[in-house]
Amino acid sequence: MCRRLLITYLLFTAVLLLGTELPLAFALARSDHQQLVIRRMAESSDLASAAQAESLPVGPRPGGAWRDRAEAYSRRHGATVLLFDARGRQVYGSHPGTRLDGGPECRAVLDDALAGRSGVPPGRPLLAGARPVCVAQPVLRRGEPAGAVATLTPPRSLAAQVADEAPLFLAVALAAPLVSALVALPLLRWSLSPTRQLQAAVRRIRSGEHHVRPEDGQDRPDAGIAELATEGRPVTARLVSVLEAQRSFVADVSHQMRNPLTALRLRVEALEPLVLPAGRESLTVAVAEADRLSRILDELLTLANASADDSGATTVEVRSVAEARAQAWSDRAARADITIAVHGRRAAATCLPGVLDQVLDVLLDNAIGFSPPAGRITVRTRCDDTSVYVEVEDEGPGLPDADKRRAADRFWRGRQPDRRKGSGLGLAIATALLAAADARLELRDAHPHGLIARAVLPRLVPASALARADRAGQSPDGRRPAGPAVIAAGRENPG
Repeated sequence: MCRRLLITYLLFTAVLLLGTELPLAFALARSDHQQLVIRRMAESSDLASAAQAESLPVGPRPGGAWRDRAEAYSRRHGATVLLFDARGRQVYGSHPGTRLDGGPECRAVLDDALAGRSGVPPGRPLLAGARPVCVAQPVLRRGEPAGAVATLTPPRSLAAQVADEAPLFLAVALAAPLVSALVALPLLRWSLSPTRQLQAAVRRIRSGEHHVRPEDGQDRPDAGIAELATEGRPVTARLVSVLEAQRSFVADVSHQMRNPLTALRLRVEALEPLVLPAGRESLTVAVAEADRLSRILDELLTLANASADDSGATTVEVRSVAEARAQAWSDRAARADITIAVHGRRAAATCLPGVLDQVLDVLLDNAIGFSPPAGRITVRTRCDDTSVYVEVEDEGPGLPDADKRRAADRFWRGRQPDRRKGSGLGLAIATALLAAADARLELRDAHPHGLIARAVLPRLVPASALARADRAGQSPDGRRPAGPAVIAAGRENPG
């Protein structure tokens, strides 16, 4: 928002400068034109007085003294001096061959001078590239006009004056936005400080710090933002209370149903001596369904508390966690004739306590359930400059792209193997746990078949530290890089 407001302010400043500098440039040009006319009138009046003192014009050429003065004036100002008799015939020109050809305006100026009046050209704001500035003064004899003196000033004289002022306008045009930006930045930061505070409060609430509330906004520079913060307090409190009520409801239901379910399972098992052989299969199915319902209740409780953990992030060495969880699932993998292998370097990531363990439990459970006999599950750990990746790859049937988009939905099960009876909450739990830890879960196709479930965690150790550790032959935590390890094997021997 600060950038947008600054751009808007600078655009407004540019428009304001354009709206003021253009009229000012025209006004200065008009003023320069008027000053030039005034100077030329005074100078022409002096020449006319000198001609009057010498009783000019008489004869085909004026006297030498006046001619020398006119030629000196012409060289000094770059102008042309013309002398006319009472009939308007030109009898002298400071530049040979120069005639009064400035158009109707110059002819009107000369006619005024021959009539005994000062000939003044009409005012024009800009004369660059226009006709010369023509000024004429009458030469009087006994109070009657006996001729006229005219001066023609080339338009480049005024254009040069305007060009001299152009650097000033350019400097103002360049300096004004810079000064405006330097002044506007502190003001914008001060004006937007309530917005940043409100944004920070919302960000902390989103991360799980539900005790945080937007400030009241007293002594705020913007009453509207203060009112927004004030109005946001009850809304935030209501949302937090709803979330807490939802978590409490799920937790209470899960807890309250666990005891009756356990009692029901025990009573069903107690019926085993009384059940006829034909009903033993139904009894076994009933016990299995009671166990499945118990697992669903536990998973619901885990899902409800997934985003409620605000104990703070901690440092996790992902390779050690991967090896520990693979070892914990080794017995089940061996019974399913499946091999679990762990690859990758040691890397440090930031994560909430226990989250990576629970996520790997979900991913390994799914991988074992979907892998064929004699299959292989590969757990990889790797990292880049910003993230740490923990991947679990299986050799199962994989998932179509449409199913990947729905895999994290609660209670969505998709196509399950006959031997697997999942609840449809595993990936939803893993996704919620990672989201609470500022991480994410990705599903990718494995080649030639299978699925790669990847947990992406924020990285703790920078790339420079890892590069130094690699050159030293050690991991960032001071240990040698770990090689591949086969944690659980089916028909293969542990490596």
